[in-house]
Amino acid sequence: MTNIIRFRGHPLEDSCNPDYYAGKGNVSAPLGGLTQVKVMSDSLLANASLEEAVEFEMRAAIRSGIDGFQFYYTLGNPSSDEIIKAYLKVADEKNIDFKFTFCISHPDGSTEEQKIAEFARRMNSILDAAGRTNKHWLRTPDGRLIIYQWDGENLADIPNDKKGLPNQYYIARAYQRLSNAVNERFACVFTINKEISEEDLNAFLDYFPATWIWTLPYDHNYIGNRIAAQCKERKRTFTASVFNDFYTSKLLKKGTWNMYHNVKDAVNAGIDNVERKYITTGLSYNFRKLLEFGIEKDASIINVITWNDYPEGHHLAPEINHNEGFSILLNYYKSKWKGLESPYAGKDVGIVFFKKYRHDILPEPFHIPVVAFQKETISPETEDSIEVVTILKSSAKIRLNNQFINASGGLSVSKFPMKEGIVKLSVLRNNKTVAELITPEGITNTPYRADRITYSYSTEFNSFYNNLFEGFKPIFSTEYNPAFGRKH
Repeated sequence: MTNIIRFRGHPLEDSCNPDYYAGKGNVSAPLGGLTQVKVMSDSLLANASLEEAVEFEMRAAIRSGIDGFQFYYTLGNPSSDEIIKAYLKVADEKNIDFKFTFCISHPDGSTEEQKIAEFARRMNSILDAAGRTNKHWLRTPDGRLIIYQWDGENLADIPNDKKGLPNQYYIARAYQRLSNAVNERFACVFTINKEISEEDLNAFLDYFPATWIWTLPYDHNYIGNRIAAQCKERKRTFTASVFNDFYTSKLLKKGTWNMYHNVKDAVNAGIDNVERKYITTGLSYNFRKLLEFGIEKDASIINVITWNDYPEGHHLAPEINHNEGFSILLNYYKSKWKGLESPYAGKDVGIVFFKKYRHDILPEPFHIPVVAFQKETISPETEDSIEVVTILKSSAKIRLNNQFINASGGLSVSKFPMKEGIVKLSVLRNNKTVAELITPEGITNTPYRADRITYSYSTEFNSFYNNLFEGFKPIFSTEYNPAFGRKH
């Protein structure tokens, strides 16, 4: 998310601004706190230059296993252009091995000609400033600029008389016109963010060379199987996608995706007129299975949804709920995908994943409805547990809150009952503790507000964040840790 970045004079947007995280003491108190995320880097970068901020984002992303960004790119938002230019400039100056491209996103309003003209003018400015031969552009082996789309079909004007041609012809024609206006050859990756018919899929594959899937969760009937098979048959590129969570800090008008963009509007709407949305992801299950799927399909690109879309809760960037647990999994699976030695070879690593309360508990007094917006392929009951993922150099005994199980070497997954309080994990071998953690956050049976974000924490916490960036100090979630007392 191009504009979700903190630097001097550029605060985070209200739906992920740490000022509105606490349940009291700020203007969002009538809602029990607007945001459900707290960005670790906010205070560090409050007085940083734009160049310092983008360097932090790249180095933190690399630590999490990410190699590049596709920039969320919309009409009417020229401020993002200077941010993109800064990323390319700093990557050059600091010799940071990172790739970049554009993701053309919901280009609504005006005519095709006007939309193409605005995009082309701005993209040409960025390409010329960075240099068209800049090594940091994400390109195909034959030199085409890889352009992503997210809900990008509306770039095109679809005529009333389509002359027997499908909509996809006109969509592809619009992107070809944009390509010409930018003086680049494009390889466009169209998005699939809902169920798609065979007819529509084949029509897209007639005119586009590649596809990616947005936040459709994994199950045994995962849509990716059908799409990957069809791409293979049609000699198109299937790029895999993974996401770790989906729980919005966005407050939305009930029954819609209409977002209250600022805190005052959300407070004025009132707690009875808002909702949040989510997808059940089974703690780390969805993330692991989608990574395994991408590896199985030998995907040439694996798209991580997302680096920093904190308001939708599927971020990997440093934040006090997700912490580093998902990043460790990404690094582990990335090594398998690339055929490299695991970064945790010879180590013993334990990660815990849990929700702060069971799915059937109603928070009090700030019970904002949390609405599943897709067909649930993963049961909410699967999240009523503490999940332990271990990456071990050899088999060991796992102790979680005084319950014991045996875990094999390599990656293994175990589940334990939820228990109120903090979580303590130890890995024991030959009666000696070889790795351990105590979570700063706990589990509660009496939540004061709706909060379905997944919490993770690992034995690698200190080493993961050590020397991440000069001056960086991680912060913690302690809402339901009895030692700190409730913070609302």
